[in-house]
Amino acid sequence: MSTSRGEQYIKLTKALRPACAEILQPGTWIQIQGCQKVNTKTGKVKLKAKSIMPALPGSSSNDDIEPSPHAVCNVQKGKIRICQKSSCRKRGSRQVLTALNTALQTSGRDKEIQLQPMGCVGKCKAGPNLVVLPDKTRYTRVKPKNITHILQQHF
Repeated sequence: MSTSRGEQYIKLTKALRPACAEILQPGTWIQIQGCQKVNTKTGKVKLKAKSIMPALPGSSSNDDIEPSPHAVCNVQKGKIRICQKSSCRKRGSRQVLTALNTALQTSGRDKEIQLQPMGCVGKCKAGPNLVVLPDKTRYTRVKPKNITHILQQHF
C-alpha cells in the first residue's frame, strides 16, 4: 500500500485474500482495519489487515497508517516450552517450571504467556532445556534464578 510515508507492506488474513482480488487494484482507495505485531528482538513492526473496504478518494483526512494503541493483535504474546523428560527432570526442570509459573502469576502475565511441557530437545546433558516462542530462542542449563532475566529479555 502506498501512503505519503512511502510503501507499507500489510499482510492479509487468509479469509481476506480471495475476497480482495477485485478491491485491491493499483490506484484504488481503501480503508483498512487490522493490528500490528512488534518483533521483540528486532523491533520491527508487522501490520496485518483484518478487514478491507473501498473508500472514496479524500474521504479520510489522514491517508497514513496510524495504528492506535488498541490495534495491537490480541493473540498470545508468547509460549515457553520446557523439557520434562527424565534427563532434564533430574537436572531440575520441575523447579524451573515451578519458578516460571510463580514468576508469571506474580507479574500477572500468566494469561498472555503460555507454559507448555514438551519432550526431548536433544541436548539432554545440557538440561534443563527450554524454548521461548515465537522467536524460538533455546536456553540450556536453566536455573530457577535465571527465570526473571529470561522473562525480561523476551517479554
